Amino acid sequence: MTRKLFIIVILVNLVLLINANSQYCVGHDTCEKCMDEDSTCAWCSDRQYDMRRSRCMSHSDLREANCREEFIQTNKYHPIEITKDDDLRDFNKEFDSVQIRPQSVKMKLRKSRQQIIRMNYKPARNYPLDLYYLMDLTWSMRDDKQTLVRMGGSLTHSLKNLTENFRLGFGSFADKPIYPYINPGSEENPCNLVHDKCLPTYGFKHKLGLTDDIQQFVAKVNGSEITGNLDNLEGGLDALMQILVCRQEIGWNDKTRKIVVFASDGPMHYAGDGLIAGLVKKNDKTCHLNENGDYMASLDYDYPSLEEIYRELLRAKISVIFAVTSDVIFQYDQIHELMEEITSVGQLAVDSSNILQLVEQGYAEAVKKTQFQDNSPDYIKLEYKTTCGGKYEPAQYTSKCDNVEIGNEYDFDVGVTLLNYPEDGTRNLKIKVEEANIDSEAMEIEIEIDYPCESCTVLPGEPASALCDRQGEWKCGACICNKGFVGRQCECNLQEYSSTKELDNQCRELIKQDNNTIYGPMCTDRGECLCGQCICDLKYEGKYCECDSCPYYNGLECGGNGICKCGKCECLSEFSGDTCECSTLQTNCIAPDNTKKENDKVVVCSGHGECNCNNCECNEMHFGKFCESNLENQTMNSLCIFYEPCVQCVINRKLERECSDYNEKCSSQTEGLYKSEFYDDISDAPIQCIARVRYDEDTVCEYKFTYELDEKSETNIRIADTPCPAFNVAAYSIIGIIIATFLIGLIILLAVKCNMMLADRREFAKFEEERKNWRISHASPIYKSPITEFRNPQKGRESQNAFEMQPSPSP
Repeated sequence: MTRKLFIIVILVNLVLLINANSQYCVGHDTCEKCMDEDSTCAWCSDRQYDMRRSRCMSHSDLREANCREEFIQTNKYHPIEITKDDDLRDFNKEFDSVQIRPQSVKMKLRKSRQQIIRMNYKPARNYPLDLYYLMDLTWSMRDDKQTLVRMGGSLTHSLKNLTENFRLGFGSFADKPIYPYINPGSEENPCNLVHDKCLPTYGFKHKLGLTDDIQQFVAKVNGSEITGNLDNLEGGLDALMQILVCRQEIGWNDKTRKIVVFASDGPMHYAGDGLIAGLVKKNDKTCHLNENGDYMASLDYDYPSLEEIYRELLRAKISVIFAVTSDVIFQYDQIHELMEEITSVGQLAVDSSNILQLVEQGYAEAVKKTQFQDNSPDYIKLEYKTTCGGKYEPAQYTSKCDNVEIGNEYDFDVGVTLLNYPEDGTRNLKIKVEEANIDSEAMEIEIEIDYPCESCTVLPGEPASALCDRQGEWKCGACICNKGFVGRQCECNLQEYSSTKELDNQCRELIKQDNNTIYGPMCTDRGECLCGQCICDLKYEGKYCECDSCPYYNGLECGGNGICKCGKCECLSEFSGDTCECSTLQTNCIAPDNTKKENDKVVVCSGHGECNCNNCECNEMHFGKFCESNLENQTMNSLCIFYEPCVQCVINRKLERECSDYNEKCSSQTEGLYKSEFYDDISDAPIQCIARVRYDEDTVCEYKFTYELDEKSETNIRIADTPCPAFNVAAYSIIGIIIATFLIGLIILLAVKCNMMLADRREFAKFEEERKNWRISHASPIYKSPITEFRNPQKGRESQNAFEMQPSPSP
């Protein structure tokens, strides 16, 4: 037991010294577990290494712990190698398109170490299209066939708008030629009920393999004959299954976008409907077309299920456009909801006149969706992250986008993670990442699984090693203990316990859960269990490492003012706070001059603030250690008045004047004498006080001073060392009165003089104005002229008339 306690003490000391970079590594007892924990972890397999130390640390910590470099196993970083990276390009006659980049990469994987590949996807222009037209040729669709024949040229034009490289195929379906799907006695002519003649009922006829000969397509459609059946439901799923599984007969190519246009005006039979006709065999998903394209197993198997159709569509990478009439579109919408990524639904006109529009819409719907899939095994996880060309900000974890446009580029970050090492020891494998609806284009990931610690695990071990207390084999830096012994050095004997579980339970806390008592995690997942005792990681403590360590303040746990109990500080009576940093005393909040009391309590912070952690927090209008100063009027500072007698006494002593009560004025009972000094300048002090010193009745001096209280509440007084000028009040008062009287008399004389000058100026201006207006006449006012003058007004008029009546000279 003494040996166990000794080992525990040593390990505790070592754990406390471990660098923070190793916190994820410490505690792992094998090289594999150590290397899988974190990329920074390293393992020491050195036989000379101190067995009391952890062998799982960071690389730098192991070197500091004297592990020799050649015995340190590390997590090496292996960069991704791109082995094929052709540029993205559109399809042309000389070169195939490239829509995925890069095309091939190599990487090494270790457990839980994700490698990320940036993959680019660009849907190519003129990408080849294989379009198979599957038509319901029962009696009700007879007009639609003629419409399709008439649209042969228009169909070519519409498809060329989508891509210049396309091929067309054609097939038709009806239903199983057996009662109750056809009328007994009408096998040869199921249309006799409508007094017409048509082909016998058939399940599916493949009329034309995929071809770029449009005229041949039109001819095959035109040459197809109508048939009939008894019920309204059709055998479309039988036909669709054959189109999917008969790849060679239909002529599907690899590097093409594959679309089936399913045109019908009726609902479909599903799996189980064949039981009515005695068809009990499940559809075998196998091609049964003869050389003429006839489906030969229509009466051998039941209809396929939607789930089987869905899986085959995904496998064959074929999309379906359901072009159906309005009375059945609801049923096909439900099918579309089950297969949303590979189907679309459009409402077909009664005579199929809008089929071209539906094909264009269905093609656009198929192209704008892209989704990537892979064939990764269960032990490898692939994650896809993309913005879908800016649709998502930030990028989302998804493998599909539904806003794709031809010619635009889209980036996907593909994360590859090894979840577990394969049980069969697989070392190399290949994974394909491919677009869900396009064949033969993929990014191939060649993976090499990097098993950790191989360089030391292949070496022979040391049985009954002294390093393992002779109770185990020493191998790769760890002890493989014999039965009945456990521990880092096989030092724990299970004979004292019934099982290893019982020993481990000594390190597990009992927890009550739902009226049951269960054991919690080993050492609360915060330490290592050594022979039934927990060695806690840094920052944890307790029997089961269940407690956080307490916070530190001023370098001390709980600030040295409390006791740590399971992660929380229990403070002494005079302290509070999470780290006991706050004193509950108020000694630093009571001003030295404070004698006020409210309700028998001393007023704190001068009544202008609150005492918090033995420090004053002042209100808005006050400041100072005790909130004694007012922002608007510092003369109201009570401490300035309190310290002024002391300052006066200090100044008098400096001036060699008597101050008999110095000790009384400049001391307190708690701190003794105040400290006082003279300074040349104290303008930097926030508090400015004034002390007035009177020499005699006529002379007064003013000295500025400030005060400070240090952490020990000792008072320091700083006094401005300014000379005291002599100031004779009486003499200077008389001189001031004389000067003032002289100045007043002078001002009065100047005012009178100015007034006289202004009056003279006004009189002179008035004289000048009158002088300008004078008029002088030299004639005698009594003189009268001897001449009298008269005028005859008539004479003037006669002269004027004579002039007007004078004849004008002849020309």
